[in-house]
Amino acid sequence: MTFSLTEMAMKAHRRFLTSTAKVLGGDTKEPQEVFPEQFRTLDLYGEFLSETRPARREMTLSRSVDNFLSYISDILTQAIVTRPHLLKTREQVTLEEVLKHASLEDFVRWAAERRVNQLSFKGLKEISDYVESRLGLKFHTSDDDWTTLNKAVAVRNIVVHRRAIIDERFLWSVKEPGLKLGKKYEVSQDDMAESMKCAMRMVREFDARITEKFDLPLLNASDQSWYEEGAHSAAAYEKEVAVQDELSLAPQTDDQSSPS
Repeated sequence: MTFSLTEMAMKAHRRFLTSTAKVLGGDTKEPQEVFPEQFRTLDLYGEFLSETRPARREMTLSRSVDNFLSYISDILTQAIVTRPHLLKTREQVTLEEVLKHASLEDFVRWAAERRVNQLSFKGLKEISDYVESRLGLKFHTSDDDWTTLNKAVAVRNIVVHRRAIIDERFLWSVKEPGLKLGKKYEVSQDDMAESMKCAMRMVREFDARITEKFDLPLLNASDQSWYEEGAHSAAAYEKEVAVQDELSLAPQTDDQSSPS
C-alpha cells in the first residue's frame, strides 16, 4: 500500500494523459508521441520520487515519533500543573530559581516542564514508569503497540543521530533477526505506516484516560483555525488510498494502458 499522495496524483495524471492520448492520437501514435513533454516531466518526477523515497520514509517516521513525544510532554505537564502534589520529590531548587517567577503558578509550571524534560531524555520506559507510579495510569494497554512504538523511537534515534547506521543500542532495543552492526537501517513502508497508526492509537487511548482522571480541558478540532471539513478524516484518507491501490493494481484496458 502506498501512502504518498504525490505518487498517487502522478499515477492518476499518467492514466489521464494516456487515455486522452488514445482519443487524440488513435491507434497510430503512442501516448508519449502525443504528449512528449508531459510524459518526460512525469518521468523526471518519478525518478526524483524514487530516489528520495528512503529519505521521505525516514523523515515521516521521525516526525511521527517527535509529534508523539511532544504530545506526551505537553499532556504530562498539563496534568502536573493541575495536580502540583505530583511534583513532590527530594530534588532541590535554588532560591534564585524560585524568586525569578512572578507567582506560585508560574513556578509550578516551570517545575513541571523541567521534570517532564528530564523524563523525556531518559526514554520511553522511564516515562511509562513515571506515569504508572505517580499518575496511577498505565501508559499503554497493548503490548503490540508498545513494541511497535519502542522500535519506532529506536529507528528515529539512529536516523537523527547516526544517519540510520545500526549501533549496539539499536540492536539491544529492537532485537530483530537480520540486523547487522554498522549497516544502514532501511525504513520500510510498513515501519513508517505502522509507527504512524500506532502513535495515533496510543494518543487517542491515553488522552481519553488522562483527561478524564485529571479533568483536563479538551479542544474541539472543528473550532481550530487549521481545521477543514473532511480534510482530517482518517477513514476518508484510508478509503482514498485503497481506491488508488486498486486502480494501480487492476488490469488495464487498451484505453488506460500506461507506458512501460
